[in-house]
Amino acid sequence: MRKVLNRYLPYGGTFIDLGANEGYFSVLASHIVGPEGRVVAIEPQSRLQEVIRENLSVNHCSNVRLIRCVVAGETGRMRLSLAPSTNTGSSSLFRGTKYPIPTEEVESFNLADLLDKADLDSCDLMKVDIEGAEYDVFMAAKEVLEKGILRNIALEYHEGVLSSRGLSREELHDQMIESGYEINQDFGHCLYSFRR
Repeated sequence: MRKVLNRYLPYGGTFIDLGANEGYFSVLASHIVGPEGRVVAIEPQSRLQEVIRENLSVNHCSNVRLIRCVVAGETGRMRLSLAPSTNTGSSSLFRGTKYPIPTEEVESFNLADLLDKADLDSCDLMKVDIEGAEYDVFMAAKEVLEKGILRNIALEYHEGVLSSRGLSREELHDQMIESGYEINQDFGHCLYSFRR
């Protein structure tokens, strides 16, 4: 992902980090875009908010805005299933086990509403690592996608979650292509680039 950031994120550019976790990629992007650029870090877990703020502070990242929410197919409130503290990156809107696990209620935004909340009308690169919600986000965002607001999207698929829901990445690929994106594999990541 570091190579993707360096290639697709210009100085003075804009980066959205969907699923920021502890803020590692937000910190890297902050330094790449410089003081004239913008980074929006999206992380819903309350237990990670102070961790991210501390990481941004010690790394002198004053151009990062942290928003505590999930990005999903709809705006409202949702329950987030919390993975163990040893693997916070696996927390998801979709419960991966039949056993009881802790949850927390979080605010949710669809992609259009998130862009409004973040006051963004363009984005050079958006990293998406949202544990299975990627399907819902992009299937509900056709208008945003067709406008080309998001120039490049680096997407991590969560095949296990998708298949457990009876969904496939092919449907999402089709949606992206119909919306004007081309699919690339770059540095081992699935990358969508707007081509219109």
